[in-house]
Amino acid sequence: MHTLSAVVRDQVRPYLYRAFLAPLVLLLAPMAPAHSQSSLQQVADSSLFRALDLPTPTEVRTASGRPGAKYWQQRVDYRIAATLDPTRNELRGRETIHYVNHSPDALPYLWLFVEQNLCAPNSITNVLNQPPLVFLDATFDFSCQGFNGGGHLESLRIAGVDAKRTVYGTTMRIDLASPLAPDASLDIEAVWHFNVPPQGGGRMGHDGALYEMAQWYPRLCVYDDVHGWNHEPYIGAGEFYLEYGNFDVSLTVPASYIVVATTALPARLLYRVSEVSSLALS
Repeated sequence: MHTLSAVVRDQVRPYLYRAFLAPLVLLLAPMAPAHSQSSLQQVADSSLFRALDLPTPTEVRTASGRPGAKYWQQRVDYRIAATLDPTRNELRGRETIHYVNHSPDALPYLWLFVEQNLCAPNSITNVLNQPPLVFLDATFDFSCQGFNGGGHLESLRIAGVDAKRTVYGTTMRIDLASPLAPDASLDIEAVWHFNVPPQGGGRMGHDGALYEMAQWYPRLCVYDDVHGWNHEPYIGAGEFYLEYGNFDVSLTVPASYIVVATTALPARLLYRVSEVSSLALS
């Protein structure tokens, strides 16, 4: 066996702006009689080029869409030690999550993603039974293909005390003993394990001895000034919206294995770079 350690970093996240365009709707009205004055029902502008209803500019977000003088974003650093057991198709780990509240709000609770619950028997993914996504010549199956798994959170502690937590599918809320004040921070200690689904569930799985691991560790949801907590459930086909920070990762795998990890910079795994939002392994 050998242990591989890495600290993965990247540049500060660019400002994220979302615009939602309503679908084009065609309304048809019957013709009025020829002898009467025609009238058309007034409808809202549905053009793709209409002016968007944007939030009022503030010191946090300017009218141009750029961060303002008082823009803020939270920070989350992870220290993770994990062991892969291919004979049991199991990944075990423990992590320390350092969370810094840069917002002006006192936070009475925190939301985490526990995406390892994607394949739990009662997961929303199994309830929805999503059809495969076909794109050009590729087919992406985001279901768990009948695999009953799910994550097992052995312990979750803050300052050495068991944290009060409630799991909602692939998300989890931690109720704090006292609100986390602005500019304050805390450490969350978690111990967990789960069985890796065969052939893939969402973006994680194994094909024989080949393992591809995304969404493999509990992690914080984003708290921002637009929506507050962004904790929509993960159903396999969703994209990432995560806080940025440092990753200090130690992996124990069989000696014959080769480990590759993603990074936003052109760097090898052993390079030390800073500030990325997530870590995926192959």
